[in-house]
Amino acid sequence: MDVYEYYPMSSYGHNPIYTALIMRLQFVFLLLFFNVSLSARNVDNSTLLILEYIRQGYIQYGLEELNRNATMNSLSAQYYVAVCFENGIGVEKNLDQAFRMYRKAAERGLPDAMYHLASFYRNGVVVSCDSFREDEWLRRFNQKGGQMTLPDLVSIYNEGVEHPENYALNPNGTNNNAQNQISIETSPLAKKAPVPINIVKTPPANKPVVKENKSDVDLNIPLNQKKQENAFALIIANENYHDVAAVPNALNDGTVFAEYCKCTLGIPQSNIKFLADATLNQIRRQINWLCQVVEAYQGEARIIFYYAGHGIPCESNGSAYLLPVDGYGNDISTGYQLEELYTKLGRKPTKNVVILLDACFSGTNRDGSMLYSARGVAIKAKPNSPKGNMIVLSAAQDDETAYPYKEMGHGMFTYYLLKKLQETKGDATIGELSDYVSKEVKRQSVVHNGKMQTPTVNVSSSLQNSWRNMKLK
Repeated sequence: MDVYEYYPMSSYGHNPIYTALIMRLQFVFLLLFFNVSLSARNVDNSTLLILEYIRQGYIQYGLEELNRNATMNSLSAQYYVAVCFENGIGVEKNLDQAFRMYRKAAERGLPDAMYHLASFYRNGVVVSCDSFREDEWLRRFNQKGGQMTLPDLVSIYNEGVEHPENYALNPNGTNNNAQNQISIETSPLAKKAPVPINIVKTPPANKPVVKENKSDVDLNIPLNQKKQENAFALIIANENYHDVAAVPNALNDGTVFAEYCKCTLGIPQSNIKFLADATLNQIRRQINWLCQVVEAYQGEARIIFYYAGHGIPCESNGSAYLLPVDGYGNDISTGYQLEELYTKLGRKPTKNVVILLDACFSGTNRDGSMLYSARGVAIKAKPNSPKGNMIVLSAAQDDETAYPYKEMGHGMFTYYLLKKLQETKGDATIGELSDYVSKEVKRQSVVHNGKMQTPTVNVSSSLQNSWRNMKLK
């Protein structure tokens, strides 16, 4: 048979000369396809060719070559091996290994690896939550241009999955040699036929992104030179839920409130913990951290707990729960009970604990629709009793909805909370904050949503006579 005889595309790997020629031609187009003006600095030609093998369906071979290139100190290959470990592409998911490989590539100057490393520190994955290290890697990422520079392995892999006939073949033509035949069953990198990977995209460094058209409270955030060394803030912003509807603008709420805590209220960055799209275990872990702070400071700590996201009620007794992003709207066991939060934070003495809840606990979404379709009516959640020196400001009464302020890109409660902090440079008393937020939210909710939203204040017995004159700074 003449070596130049036509072979269909589905027979790649069975004619080595034809395959080699085609793959080299594809590589020329590959350079253009991947926009080398961005990626050539960080992707070597060998790794680019491997990515094209994976795109064509030679997944097992491509993953083995990536691993080989990584051991030969290829920067881009080390990064892609980390992506495989993080997402379980061809290997068992191993976040420890992913972290190590990301750190190795980040220390060698790869911005894409810095992006992922910062998210590990922010979310407390494998390592402890560390805002200082997170900010350090974010700073380095931004110094490199603040953009991802490498082609996305997940999308390339998913394209390759559509060519299962090539999965275990070697595109360089060694498949007909029994000794070199790659076996799906014996491959250390893949034990079964590949399936698409579904990855939720995150913004650079896994940081929530403030919307491009910023509102007035997102700009000109007042600066306070005086630091509150004994003040601590835990901020949870849950927007992208796995099983129920998203909470519009929750990430923007949490991001901007964190800036006000740092800039306007003078809370040191190291004393601020920020969780975006937090799971139940992440919420538990950081609340435990806050409780340890309270115990260690022996009555000298000032605590701010802020939450934007879904709340759910217990249908049998009306108890209120914060809903993590991995929780279910019809299963309170997947939520975090407010009563538990109040008890934990109120168990030990503090200067004060201020809890801010931009959530409703009636079983509705921010748009007023039902959170879980099986529930037909809103439920009136049972009021919880604050403990210790605690003040709770909530976005709505027990059976109301906490609405968004769409034009401003925030929850309505959070927008007016930030507005008052901006106008007073953080010097408003909690009584003034409460009065202002309650008045403005009630007015604007009727105008914009046609329904009442009434922010509420709930105060522990020990602060009944003093809470109105207290301040957040």
